[in-house]
Amino acid sequence: MKMSRTSRAWTLGIATAAALAVGATQNQRKEATEVRTRATHTATATALTVSVVHPERVEWPEMIQASGTIAPWQEAIVGVEIVGLRLADLLVEVGDEVTKGQVLARFDDATTLAMVRQSEAAVAEAEANVAEADANAQRAERLGRTGALSQQDATQYLTRGRTTKAQLESSKARLHSQQLALQYTRVVAPDDGVISSRKAMLGMVAAPGTELFRLVRQNRLEWRAELSGAQLVQVRIGDAATVQLADGTMAHGKVRQIAPVLDESRRIGVAYVELDRSDGGNPCARAGMYGTGAITLGHRDALTLPSDAIVMRDGHEYVFVLGADDRVVLTRVAIGRRFGNGVEISTGVTDAQQVVAAGAAFLNDADAVRTVPALATVAAGRRS
Repeated sequence: MKMSRTSRAWTLGIATAAALAVGATQNQRKEATEVRTRATHTATATALTVSVVHPERVEWPEMIQASGTIAPWQEAIVGVEIVGLRLADLLVEVGDEVTKGQVLARFDDATTLAMVRQSEAAVAEAEANVAEADANAQRAERLGRTGALSQQDATQYLTRGRTTKAQLESSKARLHSQQLALQYTRVVAPDDGVISSRKAMLGMVAAPGTELFRLVRQNRLEWRAELSGAQLVQVRIGDAATVQLADGTMAHGKVRQIAPVLDESRRIGVAYVELDRSDGGNPCARAGMYGTGAITLGHRDALTLPSDAIVMRDGHEYVFVLGADDRVVLTRVAIGRRFGNGVEISTGVTDAQQVVAAGAAFLNDADAVRTVPALATVAAGRRS
């Protein structure tokens, strides 16, 4: 049966329309695949590479922060012990280290030396008188037994012997006094230490007790850390301490003594920290400096992260926790102690989670990231 021309045309139209429809569907599928591929490539290209770490549990020192002045452990005042003499020589300057017994200054000793010589002569004369009186007393005693000398004369010779001996002791005492005066013309250091001040001037004639030098005994310095009452009761003798000096360096020491009372006006007590002077200590430490530091009470467990992992948003601390599909979750945390390059995390994350350690400042919540392990973690403290 032959198809009419109209039927053949209709059939051909239907076939052509079907072919066009199939081609359009295939093109749409191809375009959708290309769009998804471009989106995936774009997301991969814009993902930020960050390093991640697990929060680490370590033992960190428990510290009390404090501030206070650095002062000498003890100061010795070296003064005048003789009157009426001129200061003839100065042998030390401020800052000089001296040893016990070292001569610091000299007074003119010409007059005192002459008086010593005079007293020595008086002692020699008294010794001669004693020898003569002893001889006379012995002779009087013998004559008295024979009756050739009256008892009164014998008693006089014996009394004379005792008198000359008393005069000898008096002469020796005057000689000793003059020798002390001669010794006092040499001003000596009462202990090892360093000269912290000098008021002596050449030619001065000072009264006894006038200050000439001030000496930091044994060159020992201490940091007087000011603490509240609640802090003071936690400190123990022997606790380690550090204080930052004016040049940024750190001086180390131990608590030597704790004040038994608090200042009534400020309600502040003092912990006396003796600074370490072994092997030279810290040569930058000077009496009169004001420093801030910390006293270590012990160690306590802490969950820690590098400080770079913490970001500030709206006045609060946050970290970025790695979530599903390599996307980060902005998580608020509470922080505690800081030590070295680390910070203690009190709440917000656990040690099972991964946290962005570097690059967190450039992220936002739900950002996609590429992760690499952190090169270093918090090293300070002891791992628990």
